[in-house]
Amino acid sequence: MTGTAPHEEKPVGLQEEIVQRSREIHTDRYSMAINEALSMYENGDLEIHPEFQRIFRWRMQQQSRLIESVFLGIPIPPIFVAAREDGVWDVVDGVQRLSTLFRFMAALKKEDGALDLPEPLTQGDYLKSLEGVVWDEAKVAPGATFSVELSDAQKRFFKRARLDFQIVEHTSDSQSKFDLFQRLNSGTHLSEQEARNCLAVMLDPTFYRWLQSLTANSNFAQSTNISERQEEEAYGTEIALRYLGMVTAQPSDLTGLKDVGEFLTTRMRAFIASDTYDRSFEKERFENVFAWLNEALGDAAFKRFDVYKGSFGGRFTVSAFEAITTGLGLHYSDWSALQSSERSVLIAERVKSVWQDPVFQARTGAGKPASLRIPYMVEVGRRIFSLGE
Repeated sequence: MTGTAPHEEKPVGLQEEIVQRSREIHTDRYSMAINEALSMYENGDLEIHPEFQRIFRWRMQQQSRLIESVFLGIPIPPIFVAAREDGVWDVVDGVQRLSTLFRFMAALKKEDGALDLPEPLTQGDYLKSLEGVVWDEAKVAPGATFSVELSDAQKRFFKRARLDFQIVEHTSDSQSKFDLFQRLNSGTHLSEQEARNCLAVMLDPTFYRWLQSLTANSNFAQSTNISERQEEEAYGTEIALRYLGMVTAQPSDLTGLKDVGEFLTTRMRAFIASDTYDRSFEKERFENVFAWLNEALGDAAFKRFDVYKGSFGGRFTVSAFEAITTGLGLHYSDWSALQSSERSVLIAERVKSVWQDPVFQARTGAGKPASLRIPYMVEVGRRIFSLGE
């Protein structure tokens, strides 16, 4: 006989889930002229976040193609915004479209508040005469060569062109706009960390700027020595967040890990939401850990150690980074008490020990999932960098 036990909880069906989740997300649609959107932006009612502009920057050809679409009446995809409790609209998807439109109109502001002066357009696929066109001859990027300013009639036409906005209301579930951002940008050119940076900006711009200040540290840059391409994809920020996430993790945070990206996003959200996360201490610890490593080993700190050759070589290894930085961070006070010369010698010895450790050797390497690596790298670091008897 089959059936449901008297106290067994009945599984939630698809329709019940649809009803429940749809009540948590409230959306609306609104259409407005470009000039209206610009007015909202200038009055502080539409937040693009200047920090996004470096992440999403389009080439002039891409910017010119969007401007061409406006003049030709080609529909522009909807812009998704999240309404905050103070009434401001946070742009979730459409940062580059709005930035391009406002920059062309010589109205976009940079992070320091100065105008982000536009460059002249390039010719379009259909409108060849867009080549060299500017909005205002008096507001053009220094050194740029332009041919013509738009006429008043052309400016009016452009300003009256309409944009469609999809609004996630502030009464929605608090995580909805971040989940929405990840879904909308999952197929774009953004790396996982670039998308995570955008989430950090939306959650708390001060945390984003604080995290960027860590990655700008010279000792961090020299000891990790990551490639230019990796830096362009925000890999430096990713590994800095990786260290922060692991050095502060509790055993429960490391249980059931499936994906590194999910772990990093979860830890980052926890840092931002916490009232007790001490950014001053974490910055001090971060800067000292990488200063010690740079002093002891320079750019060899996270490269493979060949015990037979007695030397370091190859490229940056993320598993070594995880074990070494976490180990030093977990025993920070003990390592801080040492004299500089003694500390450097000991660090070099312990780093070599990491590469010879059987657990490290078994759990590192390409293809190892997060659940089979990260908890073990924390254990290896904790054990090898302990200064206790």
